Amino acid sequence: MLTIVVTGLVLMRVRRLSEVLSSSSDVWKQWELRGVVFSSLALQIILICLGNRRKYVPGAWIRVVTWSAYLLADSVAIFALGIISNMIGEIKANEPVSKMDPHTELSAFWAPFLLLHLGGPDTISAYAVEDNELWLRHSLTLVNQTGLTIYVMGMAWTRPILSFLATLILLSGFYKYGERIWVLRAASNEHFKDSLAESQPSQKYSNKIVEEFELKSAEGYNIVPHQVLEVQDDATIAIDNVITDLSSQKKSSINNQQYKRILGALLAARSLVDTSQRLFADHLFSLEERDTCLSILRSGSHEEYFKVIEIELGLIYDVFYAKAKAVYTSWGFICRLAISFSICVALVVFSFSDKRRYSNPDLCLTFLLLGAAIFLELYALSHILFSDQVACWLINNKKSAIFDFINRIQPLLKRCRWSNSMGQYSLMSCSIKKRGSCWWRFLKQLHVDEMASKFLYQGRKDVTKYIRELILWKITGDEANDEQKLLSLWIDRGGHVLSTHNLLDRLKWSIELDFDMSILVWHIATELCYFSHSRPDSIQEQDRNSQTHVKRYSLMSLHLSRYMLHLLVMYPSMLPVGIGSIRFRDIYKETQKYFAMRESASERPAHGHNKSEQMRNDSETDPGTRREYDPEIEEACDVLRSQVKTKFNLSVTKEDKVKYVMFNGCRLASEMESISSELIKWDVIRQVWAEMLIYAASKCKARDHAQQLRRGGELMSHVWFLMAHYGLTDHFQIPHAPAIAEIIVKSW
Repeated sequence: MLTIVVTGLVLMRVRRLSEVLSSSSDVWKQWELRGVVFSSLALQIILICLGNRRKYVPGAWIRVVTWSAYLLADSVAIFALGIISNMIGEIKANEPVSKMDPHTELSAFWAPFLLLHLGGPDTISAYAVEDNELWLRHSLTLVNQTGLTIYVMGMAWTRPILSFLATLILLSGFYKYGERIWVLRAASNEHFKDSLAESQPSQKYSNKIVEEFELKSAEGYNIVPHQVLEVQDDATIAIDNVITDLSSQKKSSINNQQYKRILGALLAARSLVDTSQRLFADHLFSLEERDTCLSILRSGSHEEYFKVIEIELGLIYDVFYAKAKAVYTSWGFICRLAISFSICVALVVFSFSDKRRYSNPDLCLTFLLLGAAIFLELYALSHILFSDQVACWLINNKKSAIFDFINRIQPLLKRCRWSNSMGQYSLMSCSIKKRGSCWWRFLKQLHVDEMASKFLYQGRKDVTKYIRELILWKITGDEANDEQKLLSLWIDRGGHVLSTHNLLDRLKWSIELDFDMSILVWHIATELCYFSHSRPDSIQEQDRNSQTHVKRYSLMSLHLSRYMLHLLVMYPSMLPVGIGSIRFRDIYKETQKYFAMRESASERPAHGHNKSEQMRNDSETDPGTRREYDPEIEEACDVLRSQVKTKFNLSVTKEDKVKYVMFNGCRLASEMESISSELIKWDVIRQVWAEMLIYAASKCKARDHAQQLRRGGELMSHVWFLMAHYGLTDHFQIPHAPAIAEIIVKSW
């Protein structure tokens, strides 16, 4: 009897435990789905807010967050759809559809929102250029997930009102995802090139006339060339007229001259962007197209050149990484209004429907999905209205009132289009940092210490107007010279300035090295010269103006030097073919050995402290020429000078790359310091770096430039675009077309 009682009690306990477990399982399923749907929504908000900001924010954090959200967004949405379909499948197998519980019924209403999430925001369609090639895979996903959503809605068709609202969201999601696929396909390599294939009709027509001319002449006809002047719409005159009209109507606190400049840059960029896109398709250009680009570019001042290119690259970014081709059309704008209206209708109707059957968490999530969907669409519409594309359309269509209203909210002058900064990497700074902590030893055991050094010790500096002026002067300053001399500027990679200052015989060896080795040699020399005892702030020049120029030139040289090393370390594929990353790794380890001995070296010179105070005072009183000062780097330079003797060639061979580069870096520094005038010395160094940058930009592939647009932009990409407008790239190979525009054939 006791055994029966005990057995009964045990069975009751087991039954209660199973009920508790079953209830816990149901609770977990409900909250698991809610959590996944909420995560999908959160990822969409992250993408739409950060997708466009990476165009002008160069930080690694925004790339990591955007990359993670982009990879997770599709997977989370598909996973949530799978949970909903499995839930409805289990209910369908066990109970009639009419007895579907309220949670499952409302969960089915969430399914079309997940399809809307798969369509993605307007500000980001692809994370990298390679993602555009996956448009066919997304097409298959669209078919699968649309079918799965329709299945879920069909199985849960119990309340007509809710099903009707779900259908509205389904149609919106289907359109958004289909639009994303179309944009990805249009930006893919093959289709992007095909879309620009017919961009030279006039050249083809001219070639056809020439062929007919030669054929008729060979047949014995009397050929009378009849020259016709080709009259084209003068884009510069049109731009000037539009600027004059809008400037006369402008009533704001913005300086009128600045307003005219940004308008001119905006209209010039819009006129050039259709042609400039072909640079990324590796098309060939004719010299007539170069002349047309120059005529438009020269319509403004030199200060506007980089602004025009900045706007152009921003428009091209939207083609590769956003939904520009679908958004900036009449049909795209109408569809967005229709989608916004349908979601608003769904929110209003659902708000007035009977909701007593549903739990509060489910209702909160449903309202959150509806409200967030409206927010995403309104954010996308605002992004369209405040874009340069719409600004150009409003200007060309003389919608001055609307344009002025938008410009008051977000002025053209204050719009961010790229980071306006350049990466910095110092070999000295990286090598002297102490790495004796447990964390660093752990990284070294994992063989990731070099990678950690790359990311931990890089920095950024603004691209100053002086650097832009230097690059513009190097590219456009010799316009009066013949074309061959102009082309030599981006072939010699420093030989032009050395020849100008009669230094080519002495320093030719430094620019004839492999390009990556040449960068390292000149970088070491620049650091040694900058942190030498004869600093620019201690030079007694005849006038204060010379001192200012020396300080400015030395700072420009240092920043350009560290920028080129940054490219060599972080993005070696952007530089001409070489093994720079391997050489940097070896030199990085070798310099650590040298600088590890600095503790046992002699004490620093007594002038160090006083000089430090002098530099601090100088930087406070003259921020325009603020100097980079680091006592550790100064001491490291002294150690390097003492360790590497440049007066004696210690049988250093080129095979020993590390010692070869360090020896020649110190040797080059000694050669530069032998120049009597500090002004000439730093002028030579800054021009050599500018010519190296121009040379590297001309050799970089268009695809690498396109990749950098999503990382805040690169100064080298802007230099490449400026060179392309001046015909200084390999794309301009089609000569001027023959003068024959029409022929008259007469019989003898």
